[in-house]
Amino acid sequence: MTELDAINILLSVIGEAPIESFATTSANEVSDSALARRTLAEVTRDVQAEGWSWNTDNHVEFVLTNEKGFVVPANALRVRFPRSRWPMGDLVMRGRRVWDRTRQSYEFDDASLTAEEVVFELLWEELPHPAQQYIVIRAARIYASRFINSSVIFSYTVQDEQYARAMLVRDEETKEQNNMLWGQHPHGLGYMPARGRHNRLT
Repeated sequence: MTELDAINILLSVIGEAPIESFATTSANEVSDSALARRTLAEVTRDVQAEGWSWNTDNHVEFVLTNEKGFVVPANALRVRFPRSRWPMGDLVMRGRRVWDRTRQSYEFDDASLTAEEVVFELLWEELPHPAQQYIVIRAARIYASRFINSSVIFSYTVQDEQYARAMLVRDEETKEQNNMLWGQHPHGLGYMPARGRHNRLT
């Protein structure tokens, strides 16, 4: 599914004609197609920020800059640093830089820094089909409720959204190959994407 296909699905939900190219939309335009594209981008970012196996990398190394600091990649949505490697610090992502909350500083003496986990924002074409399908349906529901406020459309697409998310979670669990010895902690926290592997006992 291309991004243009996704936009046209959103437009079809509210009964609008499809567009043939993005050349018909502009960044500041207030039209159905422009609003659909912005809604799709918003939902795409929100879903990816959850962190899934296909957009989460482990052990990502950052290199020290001239300012004695570490710059986070522009497409990083979330970064997690191991406390075992930095017992005297509390490292977090602040803006595009790494911040030590213990020392209250952006500066580090280390030449490199390894993040335990980085969640990246991928381009639309890089997303797996189950993710694209879920994002499109969720974006269509939000788009319709914002700009039409139709209870009929809302009640119909909520069911589609729930099914699409279930298919996405099933695809994620298949990749993780979890079993009764490892997987999600049974503490009522619900499913957490891309975290099943961290709970393995072996």
